[in-house]
Amino acid sequence: MIKIIARIIITTIAAGVVILAGCGKKETGMIKIGAILPLTGDLAIYGQKMKKGIDLAIEQKNKNGGIGGKKVFALYEDDIGDPKISISAFQKLVTFEKVPVVIGGAISRTAAPLIPIANQNRVVLFSPAATAPDLAGKSKYFFRNWPSDVFDGEAMAEFASKNLKIKKVAIFYVKNEWGTAISKIFSDEYKNLGGQISFIESYDQNSTDFRTQLLKINTSTPDAIFLPGYLKELILILTQKREMKIDCRILSAYGFFDPKILELPKDALEGAVFTAPFFDPDAQDTVIKMYNKSYQSVYDEIPDIWSAQSYDAANLILSVLSKGDRSGPQIQTGLANIKNYPGVSGLTSFDKNGEVVKPLRIMTVKEGKFINYSLSAQ
Repeated sequence: MIKIIARIIITTIAAGVVILAGCGKKETGMIKIGAILPLTGDLAIYGQKMKKGIDLAIEQKNKNGGIGGKKVFALYEDDIGDPKISISAFQKLVTFEKVPVVIGGAISRTAAPLIPIANQNRVVLFSPAATAPDLAGKSKYFFRNWPSDVFDGEAMAEFASKNLKIKKVAIFYVKNEWGTAISKIFSDEYKNLGGQISFIESYDQNSTDFRTQLLKINTSTPDAIFLPGYLKELILILTQKREMKIDCRILSAYGFFDPKILELPKDALEGAVFTAPFFDPDAQDTVIKMYNKSYQSVYDEIPDIWSAQSYDAANLILSVLSKGDRSGPQIQTGLANIKNYPGVSGLTSFDKNGEVVKPLRIMTVKEGKFINYSLSAQ
């Protein structure tokens, strides 16, 4: 059982700036890395933000002389969130482009089928957002800098039980690998802590009418609804819940952490609590302030967690490449040895399975804004 006090970071962690300097004599040409993201389709709102984070990291590196005199270039493939397309894209990048490292798959269902191929070809696969627990330990060539669902699910279950003192929860989750995994983990841990699950059901991605399930949830009289999902469906569910005058607290996960959700009426969101990786665009930390300034100057928008995670993923890879590591096995060893990298999404290390070790936050919505959850203010 995860200990909330030890593992959830509510305040900003100060971090230093790492200068990614090239080494050795100058070379000519370019260094290629691959990236497979959902750049079109339903998940493009996330994939496009990820691309911006990667592009910014590479642009900054190249403006500072690249690596050993070589420019870094990202070769992008669009998998539209489809595992079959992701496999074809990965094979293209590895076989024809000969890249030693690929940022992707962006989510669990597109990362999972790539891991055995990466292992066979000894190419590093680095996912910025895959969270499925069963990906851990599949290959030493697989890394991710987003904590697995075990971390999120257990943390929210413990927080709901011990800190919020919630006795009964309904679970309503998106029917895919992520939603299924995090809901089971939450349910198991919450019941272990003495909580009651009053209702559990899934919904299909791209569904638009949730009133029947919401009526069942209301009939089960929960104190809160655990609602892991993605932006489009979350907005519809919260809107319909408000229209049906269902009054119970919302618990969620990182899919909730999107500024667009704050466009809903305040009473649809107030008091919602969710887990989120460590990234605060308003933090006064030097590293984050520099990132925010650079990102906004290039894209004229406030960065979010998706761009921040991918920015860190790219910079972690660039930091290894800057030491002269070029092959898949060399990059794998370099990433495995990283400890306390000061990323914009938190101090980052990797364990023996390539699993990230980094802070997690509990956040809430108060007066129409995302804020860190404060026990003293409740």
